[in-house]
Amino acid sequence: MRKLIAIVAVTALLGVLATPAGISVFPLVQELLLPPGTSYSNTIQVENVSEEPVKITVQVVGFMAPEGIPQFLDPAQDRYPFSGKDLLTIEPAQQEVLPGETATFHYTVTMPADLDPYGGRYLAAVFRAEPVEVEAGAQVVVTAQVASLFLIDPGGEAAPHLKAADIKAYPSVDDPHKIVLEALVTNDGNLHISSDQIRGYVYITDEDGYVVDEFAAHTHTVLPGNAYIHREVWQAPQDLPSGKYYLHLGLVLFAPDPEHPQHLFITAPITLKF
Repeated sequence: MRKLIAIVAVTALLGVLATPAGISVFPLVQELLLPPGTSYSNTIQVENVSEEPVKITVQVVGFMAPEGIPQFLDPAQDRYPFSGKDLLTIEPAQQEVLPGETATFHYTVTMPADLDPYGGRYLAAVFRAEPVEVEAGAQVVVTAQVASLFLIDPGGEAAPHLKAADIKAYPSVDDPHKIVLEALVTNDGNLHISSDQIRGYVYITDEDGYVVDEFAAHTHTVLPGNAYIHREVWQAPQDLPSGKYYLHLGLVLFAPDPEHPQHLFITAPITLKF
């Protein structure tokens, strides 16, 4: 399964005492290939992992994922062109679940025949649990919120595409041998990039072009239209002489065709004084 970070959010009203609730959801992430005009149905399992009965409600929302972390969008203010908030129906809308038991929610996701704009669609079924009974004297009702994320690929001309800007390299304030490389990376395509579709590397050369160090870069899922600050830290050797160096960031994107990957290569110069 392709990876995407899933958020578990716990919210509470201000007060003194609390009544807890807790749930787990399976699956957390679903990637579907769903051509325009087709539908897919399945179930989501929600387990009550608390020691009290809970009431579980579900809401469908669109989401974005800057920095690889999902941000759920208010349906009334959702302007994300690749939001899929209207594509999923799920029932029942609410269930009461005893401790240790699992509730089943049935869903159908339908890809419109006419996609505008053409590309992936991103939505979440957000499950919210709260206690069925609140203890006497409780001033706080703690709720648990967990989402099952849907990343839908329509196929055809949908494809991710990376671009980079504002690359820079600079030494850390507290350690001159700790060098930070940053770049603004944007997916300006119309489909998400999963973490297992990207390989990244950083290598450092001196002024004569010789490689002095190299290491693997960090990558994560990027939705279309999302941008993030790609940040890598190089710990320069203590015996590295002062001088001009070049930090190179390479990202290889194995999508949509793994046999013809996209290569993004950017370089930032830096003068080091130790």
